[in-house]
Amino acid sequence: MAAPKLALTVLLAGGILAGPGLLGTGAQAAPRAAAAGCPAPPQLTFDTPTYVDKTRAGGEPLVFTYPTGRLLYSAHAGTTHFFAPEAPNAGTTAFAQNYTGQTYIWTSDDNGKTWTFRPRVIAPGGAPASGFSDPEFAMDSAGGLYFSEINLANVAVSSSREDHGTTWNLENFTGAVLTDRQWMEADRKGELYFVANGQPGGTGIPPGVSSGHYISKSSDGGKTFTASVDDQTGGDGVGDIRVDKRTGTVYEAHYDGNKLNLAAFRHARTGDLKATDTNLIASGVKMLAHWPAFDLDPSGNIYVTWDENGKGDRDAGVWYSRSTDGGRTWADPVRVDTDDRTDIWPWIGVGDNGRVGIAWLEADKKLPNQDAQTAGTYGWRVMGAVTTTGLGCAASRTPSFSVGTATKDPIHTGTICQGGTVCQAELIDRRLGDYFSVDVDKTGHLWAGYSDTRVPGSVSLPAFVRQQGGPSLVVPRSSAGTTPTATTGRPAPAVPASSTPRAGGGSLASTGAGAQLPAAATLLLLGALLVLRRRRAATTG
Repeated sequence: MAAPKLALTVLLAGGILAGPGLLGTGAQAAPRAAAAGCPAPPQLTFDTPTYVDKTRAGGEPLVFTYPTGRLLYSAHAGTTHFFAPEAPNAGTTAFAQNYTGQTYIWTSDDNGKTWTFRPRVIAPGGAPASGFSDPEFAMDSAGGLYFSEINLANVAVSSSREDHGTTWNLENFTGAVLTDRQWMEADRKGELYFVANGQPGGTGIPPGVSSGHYISKSSDGGKTFTASVDDQTGGDGVGDIRVDKRTGTVYEAHYDGNKLNLAAFRHARTGDLKATDTNLIASGVKMLAHWPAFDLDPSGNIYVTWDENGKGDRDAGVWYSRSTDGGRTWADPVRVDTDDRTDIWPWIGVGDNGRVGIAWLEADKKLPNQDAQTAGTYGWRVMGAVTTTGLGCAASRTPSFSVGTATKDPIHTGTICQGGTVCQAELIDRRLGDYFSVDVDKTGHLWAGYSDTRVPGSVSLPAFVRQQGGPSLVVPRSSAGTTPTATTGRPAPAVPASSTPRAGGGSLASTGAGAQLPAAATLLLLGALLVLRRRRAATTG
């Protein structure tokens, strides 16, 4: 008599009750997992993509979710993301109309339905804070927000500590000089870490490193920084950094010499800015993107994604791995995408433990040598993938992903620059910049900020798309947490289970008018419940 109970357990664990029909995408069965993998999550679907702003440029969007649920979005002003052949078109007014020589910030308090532009000036009525490129957000454990941007001559750092990104104060106009591709992350209140590539002839952050890759720290919210230190990871062009706010460990992913590594700065809180250990994620790596993307879950597990061109140890596509011991050891890489079309620029967002979302750009076809600079009129779409078994499951160490198309129509056509500002002279399209990004919102939805060139013009426009259906990346909580999380440094907030708008199995609630329980799942559930009821009556009657 245990079979009906087992069947019910499998139904709930496998996410069938929260399958595509429940999410308003048709009464289809949930995708099956690979034989050696964990059960596949429900089908991932997305809402209709929208523009954030049609009057401002939107290259290299960097997105962030504040714990209250507010979404923050920033984008490149278009200064070096200019495509001359499209300049005569009317869409170029997005570049000229509101250009102020700084990157842009918007906020949304209704899950991306509407966006509010947040101007930033040195003083009321004064000049804008300088920095037209490379936007970056960070949040400390006290909830203070920080923002940095560059203009090739200096890096400006601003803060928003009172109103979660509504207003910003310029803390340091020249946090660094002659520096490229800065990344920033925060730890305890007012504590910032800053990595960048110093350019020859620059002053770095005096009196430290002036040329080459370096790391520096601020303990006063970005007003001043320590001397810069060679971070000893080697090379330039590394990706974003992350901080485990429980321990203070700073992590930095690095790709060099066909090896993908993660450096750990485990004594950063003491002021020791030298990497204590650097550990191999994967060898034989041949990436297409400029860097890998990684993130942490509340318990400090680390997840990383990258693309491959097929000329190394793995097939071309989007790949994933994770570490449960602070980056010291890593699981075997798992491929995320499901076809042979060219994929570039994966970015990762992590919710609760094991719940991971990834998005990337996919071409209409497999390009020669997977080269995104191939001439032609092919299109590019935003693709997404989610998993709730990112750490493995009882049956397997191999996670299973649900993959879906985030933008039904191509958001860009033709070449995508992979060579930096030199593309301008080569007439290779650089309007998208070098990346786009994703995050997980408070309700467990994956969302992405991406650059869109469908409106003819010399610059791209900032666009937004949000997960509609599929597994939630945040699980219900019945009581307040007592242990600080790695991502905020504060206990997890209480989320009463009775008010959680998610379906069984931790899936997102229905958002479609036609959402209903699939017929087969309904009959099986009713049958299991009926048998259990009869068994209970027989044993108690």
